[in-house]
Amino acid sequence: MEEETSAENSTPTEVEEVLEFRPWVKWCGVGLAGLVSIGLFLGTYYIGRSQGKDLGFIQATCSGMVQKALNEAAARNVLNFMRLASAGEEELLKAAMDTQAAFWWIQETEVRQEAEWCLADALMDRGKYEAAVQVLTPLFAQVPHSIEWAYRALQAGNALTRAQLYAEATTHYRLAASYFAENKQEGWRLEALGQLIALEASAPQEASASIAALEKLLGELTNSDEGTRQLRSMALVHMGELYRSAGDKAKADAKFQSALAEVENLRTVRPEGAVSRGTALLALGDAAAAEPMLRMVENNPGNTLADVSARLLALRQLAALEQQRGHHVTALALLHRTQGMAEGRVLRGNAFWPCLYDQRGWMHFMAQNYQSALQDFNAALADAQPAMLKLQPLEGAARCYTELGRGNEALPLLQECLKLRQEHAADDAAALGRVNLLLGQIYDQQGKIAEAEAAYAVAMEKLPADVPEEQGNRLTAMFGRGYALAELQRWADAYAVWELALPLVQEQPDRREEVRSQMRHIKPHISAAEAAPAQP
Repeated sequence: MEEETSAENSTPTEVEEVLEFRPWVKWCGVGLAGLVSIGLFLGTYYIGRSQGKDLGFIQATCSGMVQKALNEAAARNVLNFMRLASAGEEELLKAAMDTQAAFWWIQETEVRQEAEWCLADALMDRGKYEAAVQVLTPLFAQVPHSIEWAYRALQAGNALTRAQLYAEATTHYRLAASYFAENKQEGWRLEALGQLIALEASAPQEASASIAALEKLLGELTNSDEGTRQLRSMALVHMGELYRSAGDKAKADAKFQSALAEVENLRTVRPEGAVSRGTALLALGDAAAAEPMLRMVENNPGNTLADVSARLLALRQLAALEQQRGHHVTALALLHRTQGMAEGRVLRGNAFWPCLYDQRGWMHFMAQNYQSALQDFNAALADAQPAMLKLQPLEGAARCYTELGRGNEALPLLQECLKLRQEHAADDAAALGRVNLLLGQIYDQQGKIAEAEAAYAVAMEKLPADVPEEQGNRLTAMFGRGYALAELQRWADAYAVWELALPLVQEQPDRREEVRSQMRHIKPHISAAEAAPAQP
């Protein structure tokens, strides 16, 4: 028993061993566990974020929250634009002075430019054109050269023209023409250039400046299409009118001839082509062909400066036609209509005004409305700056004073007219003859016989004998000089003048008998003078 017990006790029934891992194995296990934990965390986060984002997007779009926020922002912006049109003048002017401060809330360049255009447009609607220019000038320096901005440049040019800001209007018309050209819009380019032609012809500047500007525009109209040719013709006619008002008939006729050549064989006649052709034809003496062309433009409904300029020219030419027919009342009605149309469109300082008043003054004079004629001649003199524009109204005013029995007031006007003609238009012999004839008549009325005889002598010399329109004036100068020489007892000279007049009055019995009577009266005095002994 003891042996079994001893043996039993000596057999190990429980063996307890402690398992030891190496250190690197431990750390690998810890790292792996950490990575698994981080992976589980990130996976859980991204799954939750994605689900939350999708869920949030669905909730926002379905609930209308995003749409509401967008609508509120759009409404604020629209209200800001709308306020430009309804804002007070002070607010608009303040915005024009500092657009940066006015539109700080706009980040997009295109939207900012749109806002500035709306501001300028609102200012022009209110008549605040100078303030609008403050906005337009920097704006058009940066806008894209698109068709939309070309239209806006043209619109701005038209508005500034109505405000008579011609220099600023010129800038915008040129921008419009350039933008339209870049976008291959030739018809609209011609529209802008047509406005420029009318503007230069109507600007408050001397004729030489207008002619130079029109010559420059002619150089830009190089195409051969009908629209371009008609604009060229219009520019040439304006130049012809300017040369004519300056007294240069040769250059005026050359421009009218060129204008006619430009509008030959047109398939479609535009207003500028019709009025330029009609004006040129009338200036060159073909009234019958001119009238239907001018009638086409008389009631042209357009309201741009180019349209108005064409109507003004047509009305003045039609008035000249009526004058030639002796219809002075009709001519006067046309010229009063011309004035009404030009008011507010053609600035003072342009040759249009003294020419219009002078033309109307002569119409009144021929209708024997001397007081009304005098008012128009004085208005022409008030507006006329260059000497050439003063010549005709000076003569007209003097004639009115003479007809009204106020020769003392006529004399200084005629003397000034004669001086200016001798300085600036000495080659116009017929005009010099007419002025001297009138001077002689005034001196006669004042009893200044020697001065009258001298003036009549110049009139006889200057008035052409071969021009039918001047033959009556030349004969009047002869009669005046013949009587003056007889009064001065220069019998031989007087007899010679009456001898010269006799062949010219063979078809006028009364005047023929008057001449013969004077010759019979003078001849004995010549014989007596010849028989008298010479003085020692």
